[in-house]
Amino acid sequence: MTTGVKMNDATALAEQVRVGETDAATTVEEAIARCEQINSTINAIVEQTFESAQQRAAQHDAARELAAESSGRRAHDGLLAGVPIALKDLFCPAAGEPGYQGNRRLAELDYRYPETGAVARRLAEAGAISIGHSHSPELGGGQCPAAAETHLYGPTRNPWNTDHTVLGSSGGAAAAVAAGIVRIAHASDGGGSIRIPASANGLVGLKPSRGRISNAPAGEAWGGGTTDGAVALTVRDAALALDVLAGPEPGDPYVPAHRAPPAGYVAEVGQDPGELRIGVSSTIPFEDTDPLCTQATDAAAGLLDGLGHRVEAALPAPMATNDYMYDYVRIMRASATATLRSFEGVLGRPWAEDDVEPVAWINYQRGAKISAPDVLASRERLHQFTRRIVQWWNEVPGQGDGFDLLLTPTLGVVPPRVGHLVEGDERTLTRRLAKVTPYLPQFNVSGQPAVSVPLGTPEGMSPEGLPIGVHLVAAPGREDVLLRVAAQMEQAAPWSLRRPPIHVA
Repeated sequence: MTTGVKMNDATALAEQVRVGETDAATTVEEAIARCEQINSTINAIVEQTFESAQQRAAQHDAARELAAESSGRRAHDGLLAGVPIALKDLFCPAAGEPGYQGNRRLAELDYRYPETGAVARRLAEAGAISIGHSHSPELGGGQCPAAAETHLYGPTRNPWNTDHTVLGSSGGAAAAVAAGIVRIAHASDGGGSIRIPASANGLVGLKPSRGRISNAPAGEAWGGGTTDGAVALTVRDAALALDVLAGPEPGDPYVPAHRAPPAGYVAEVGQDPGELRIGVSSTIPFEDTDPLCTQATDAAAGLLDGLGHRVEAALPAPMATNDYMYDYVRIMRASATATLRSFEGVLGRPWAEDDVEPVAWINYQRGAKISAPDVLASRERLHQFTRRIVQWWNEVPGQGDGFDLLLTPTLGVVPPRVGHLVEGDERTLTRRLAKVTPYLPQFNVSGQPAVSVPLGTPEGMSPEGLPIGVHLVAAPGREDVLLRVAAQMEQAAPWSLRRPPIHVA
């Protein structure tokens, strides 16, 4: 794909390593220096793994030299050869690395992961080198699952305006990429947690289809609503991360509706998507949307119309209410309680109230009261919801063929100030969270792929200098369609060279 500008992204850095313009030792040392220079300002990387990163970089370079000497030609490198990254401090196990997950008791015990999961293994096999763990909410929930603000580490601050939150849960990852510490970072999404901070930090955040990326060896959290992925500077980096992470592991319970493209997802970037039918809704019936988010969505709709797509006002009928959230919250609470109980062997005792943040304790107690029949009933209703909402992408009764994409705001609000989502009573915080995410968890329930992209236009920024993302959702398994259209938008209104005030080159 040609954009007319030189993209300084992870794809470019991996190519520089492959052709010998630089090596892994250099890229890692530079990332460490950037982290040391700027991390105290934004608090994105909360556990540093510099020494192990330096060791892995040295091993990477030594292996390349040995291969070159023995074969007489350059060694074959992975897709992320020598690229520094950050792993999210939440359920991304890498053997021997800290597994504190924002919890002070696990930090006091210096809990370390006993094994490596498929995500961390695939990133390492692709040549990526983690320099640390990025900030996320305590055990995925804490005071607010959409805020990287914990009692253990404090708040992560938005590099575009440090008075404001990066949101979350992959907030530390997004801040680290936006501020230039790393060019791409691991992230995960159970209710918008890739897309939310991508929007707040001016990045591309792709949530893959259910089953596209394996959660092995762990179970499928939140009833299959969670998935791993990445936050990235460019669409091609998002595609590259998907090529690295996609693929089944033995025993996976879910299979995506469509196979990955034979040539990989990177090959989809720059391909003509053809004329697509795109439904757009810049508001949602059950929640107010900030006019700035509505304005950005309308601008994106105009951009897509100008690119030759059929854009029309439309919204899947199941999105008219948020009734589904009752059942999804029940699943989340039960799952969170089960997760906490799984750590009781590490603690050597049951959890107590002062072991976790106040709202996390409330949710733990509520989750403990949910019965097995209640959980199963909620899962069945969510399956019914999924069948209803997915139908919109297939065939709309009375309207002929279904839509190819849905366009909405990513967020219902512009990123609020630090503390807004974690300071107050539980009822107040629940209401504030609901205003952030009216457009997102539906597609964790349905398992559909979705992406948040920034806009390289005036409508893509708030008066406070904060990015505003827009949200595209495709039919199950159709990440290829998302990537083609997102790349079209990136070429028409480039955003990748836009830099926040807090940034290291």
